[in-house]
Amino acid sequence: MLLTVWFNTSVKIFNIYNINQITMHTYKIFAILIFCSWDLFSQDRPTQIAFLGTLHFKQFHNEAIETQNFLSERRQLEFEALAKKLAVFNPNVIYVEREPSYQKDLDSLYKLPLSKTGISEVYQIGFRMARRLNHQTVYGVDHYESISQNLIESGDNYEEFRTALKSFQNLGREITKQFLSGELTIQAFLAEINRKDRIEMSHRLFFNTPAYVTNGRFSREEGLGLIDNRFIGSEFISLFYNRNLKIYSNILNKQSQDKANRILIIVGQTHVGVLQSLFELNTKFEVTDINTFLE
Repeated sequence: MLLTVWFNTSVKIFNIYNINQITMHTYKIFAILIFCSWDLFSQDRPTQIAFLGTLHFKQFHNEAIETQNFLSERRQLEFEALAKKLAVFNPNVIYVEREPSYQKDLDSLYKLPLSKTGISEVYQIGFRMARRLNHQTVYGVDHYESISQNLIESGDNYEEFRTALKSFQNLGREITKQFLSGELTIQAFLAEINRKDRIEMSHRLFFNTPAYVTNGRFSREEGLGLIDNRFIGSEFISLFYNRNLKIYSNILNKQSQDKANRILIIVGQTHVGVLQSLFELNTKFEVTDINTFLE
């Protein structure tokens, strides 16, 4: 719409002034019109947002085994190759799975050499990417709550959920085993777990299948608030959904502050499905498939 207005206005100007008779004053007016119109047009475009689902590398780090030592030369070269691939997306900000209250620590760590930061994907991917793209820092958008995948321990139809959970966990272990043994590079591993069907599988497991479970119990209830055990599966979903809604809110508010138009978000793989679904319904954003840059 704005582009059409810009074009029609430009035509009118050229109809009024012969191209050979345009004065410097008229030229300046025309240039300002183009700039302002294009700026408005750019603001009207949705923000591009891409999610990179990861595992938490620190949990699997083992200095004694080269392919599990994420500071080894081999894995460091793989992190560099990954950063080069992802840089094609060219985000102007990178958000990571750290709470906003941790921002000062992120800023301080970002100033250190990468070798003195840590094993986490926040540093090995987030910091590495941000430095490659000359960003000032990365930004935390997480809302942390400790919720176990194995929180449901009993209930009607519990076996249906348990079977789906075991299937998901077994698949995850198999892919992770291939990665830790060196069969998969970091890039290949992330491409695998960010496949559309893998994202849909984890999303379905935590935000759909548990609703079958009723009249049950959690393995622990302290700190979880009032729980209606008649709908124990739905309560499980609400706990996961509540955390992700708060992450979604953090992202929205951070983007409204920095006005970023291309965002890369690095989070645990099980967050990707629910966050993508929320952003797909928000007309101010357009979700980009991260595997476009990984495969």
